[in-house]
Amino acid sequence: MPAKNLQTLLQNQIATAITDQDLLANHKTCSAVQALVWQNDKLLFHQALGHTALETPGANHPTTTDTLFDIASITKALVTATLTMQAVDQKLIDWHTPIFDILPAWKPTDPRAQNITILHLLNHSSGLPAWIKFYEKHPLDPTPEQAAKTRQAILKEIIATQLTAQPGTHYAYSDPGYILLGFLLEHVFSTPLETLAKIQIFDPLEMHDTHYVSIRHPQTTRAMNLESVAATERCTLRNRLIVGDVHDENCNILGGVAGHAGVFSTAHDLAKFARHLLAIDSETPPQNTIIHPQTLAFCWSEAARSKPQNAANHLGGWDTPSGEQSSAGRGFVQGNSVGHLGFTGTSLWIERNSRTIAILLTNRVYPTRENAQIKAMRIAFHEAVLAAANDSPITI
Repeated sequence: MPAKNLQTLLQNQIATAITDQDLLANHKTCSAVQALVWQNDKLLFHQALGHTALETPGANHPTTTDTLFDIASITKALVTATLTMQAVDQKLIDWHTPIFDILPAWKPTDPRAQNITILHLLNHSSGLPAWIKFYEKHPLDPTPEQAAKTRQAILKEIIATQLTAQPGTHYAYSDPGYILLGFLLEHVFSTPLETLAKIQIFDPLEMHDTHYVSIRHPQTTRAMNLESVAATERCTLRNRLIVGDVHDENCNILGGVAGHAGVFSTAHDLAKFARHLLAIDSETPPQNTIIHPQTLAFCWSEAARSKPQNAANHLGGWDTPSGEQSSAGRGFVQGNSVGHLGFTGTSLWIERNSRTIAILLTNRVYPTRENAQIKAMRIAFHEAVLAAANDSPITI
């Protein structure tokens, strides 16, 4: 892999000033980047570039390898899918048991919802819609008391939602489905999601810089120096620059903790997680793993992919390369690769045959989510990491 060229590629995507939408005008992607590449148990590349924000002269801090990024929907794979596998390992739930059999007190309005299973939620074939703007009805930046009320209200709203299709027949990448799955995990483990994530994932893997920013259980949140957090959006709804609080509005109203988003992390910590999964996925997995090998094997297999009438990208909590131009590039191919993206400009991809891990963390929604330059940057980054099998090495 051409490390110098990869660094040049990243450097060319970083803005140095924001005036009159400078990022968009000059086709820059972000102000801050962390990137890491690991292959065959060897660190090949680990760089931090740019600044955490570009708001005022003298207040902009260089990005380091310790800078925290809001990883957005990577939370789904890191936390929610992992805790679901652990619940299956402990026989608290089963892939194919309808969720309302597990939780008979939850009474769905749509009779078709009685057929939603754990696996339907994991692979986005539950029939729940892709997105619901809960934040339009509930307080942003809530107090703990407001967040508690909102959590109860949103659970009821999701349960009362009319499905867009019969479970198992239609693929739709659904945040409400993962919010519901997060509630379900809290119920079956009898423990808050942020505490579960800390004691069952982050602490065992020594991911010391990874956490939710929880207002209900602040002891699970590492004290953050805002100078060491990449800024996200100049949010018009919250009338401020978002730094150190979750970017996702639905997660914000839930108190910063949800099954679909909310975790802050670093490339180094995410590499610990990905390396552990690759160890589990090996021919000789270690004795002490956070997931049973056969459980991970199922979630990463075609058996976990839904069989809907439209194209389905997700396996058991993990995305796969899809479309003519996958965000993972040509080297991370269907059948061998799993990963996940985050709306804030983050991604984690694992190529299982070559044992390659590629982590790209950016704040591409800073200062606005309207910046779409991340799409081309992701492809270029991943193809610099892992060229297509039959092509000559790609020069960036």
